[in-house]
Amino acid sequence: MLQAAYSSGSSTSREDTTRQEMSQNGKHPQSSKDFYYLTSDAAEQLIKFRYRGQDLSLLYHYVLSPLATFCVNQLTPSWMPPNTITLTGIVFMISSYVVMWYYVPTLEMPPEKEHEIPRWIFLWNGCALLLYQTLDNMDGKQARKTKSSSPLGLLFDHGIDCINSIFGSTNWMITMMLRPRDDVLLCYSVLFGPYALFFIATWEEFYTGELIMPIFNGPSEGLMGGAIMSFISCAYGPSFWQQSAAWDEWITPLLPTSLSSVSLRHADLLVLVASIGFVQETVLKTIYVVGTYGSQSTIPNLMPFIIFLTCPLIVGWVDLDIWLSMPRTSLHLCAALFVDMTSELMMAHITRQSYSYKRWLLLPLIGLTTSVMLGWVRNGRATQDFLICYASSTIAFLGLKVA
Repeated sequence: MLQAAYSSGSSTSREDTTRQEMSQNGKHPQSSKDFYYLTSDAAEQLIKFRYRGQDLSLLYHYVLSPLATFCVNQLTPSWMPPNTITLTGIVFMISSYVVMWYYVPTLEMPPEKEHEIPRWIFLWNGCALLLYQTLDNMDGKQARKTKSSSPLGLLFDHGIDCINSIFGSTNWMITMMLRPRDDVLLCYSVLFGPYALFFIATWEEFYTGELIMPIFNGPSEGLMGGAIMSFISCAYGPSFWQQSAAWDEWITPLLPTSLSSVSLRHADLLVLVASIGFVQETVLKTIYVVGTYGSQSTIPNLMPFIIFLTCPLIVGWVDLDIWLSMPRTSLHLCAALFVDMTSELMMAHITRQSYSYKRWLLLPLIGLTTSVMLGWVRNGRATQDFLICYASSTIAFLGLKVA
């Protein structure tokens, strides 16, 4: 995915034992100053890289993996490149995202206008999720079948998964009829929860050298749950998630009288359960990595992502209109920043190089957040122009890194 060009100055080759010791200490050999180019040492390590991972999901083991194996062995010709399968999956998700964008451009779906939104868009979103999930499981199997597995193919697949995060999360917001202005924390959880799971898993893999997916994880149960949620919205309408029948019938009778007035919508319950899973998984992984490899080598590499998580929340808390005046541009900006830092972390992992926590693309976001907190900046034409320039330049920068 990223450019695999050599830098002008080659670095000194290191002994394998030295690399192993540095990995155990949570340290990797130094990368070149131009972080999107490979040094000679990085190119050497790229060739030697071997993926290590395991998916503990029962759904994956008994349903998704056998389905993908059948599709590869029986339906997929040997001449089809694995990357073509990966790209086909993201095309389905992009098509669903574009359709949702056309009918709900501002992410706001007032109840009185629900009847104007055709339900087939939710059916298609559910189908797109399942197709993407199946194709995402197929590409690796096709690579092994055709003996074309490569680290860059893995990086390409990883980058596509990064990009898909924003498509799936945004469509889920619309599917549950969440309104960004009224459901700020719920929308934030839906958008940034998958980001957190994705980055922390990659961050853990950077240190441990292997990717272990838990028994319940986003690529398996998460995507399947999102598809089921979309099918429910198709059958009963997205307003189903704004109802509170489940809470009123099952939970309220169990509560003390003092809490009988509390009521949670179906969307609230779903996001609450998912958020508990997000927090548990990220906290446990963080504790393990920091405890095993030490805070001095791990926390600095985590700081860019913490900044990425907190800055949009602070800006939205102070002046939500900054984001909502251009909701899609704001989403694309966050997606581009996420893809940049996560793909760089993965690249550092497969080339056994150091990960630079100095993410220069975050500086404008930090400046915007600081200015908003100090009252220097509020929503207006100048701020909107800034967001357009920031998002477009970040996406263009990513494009220059893609081969």
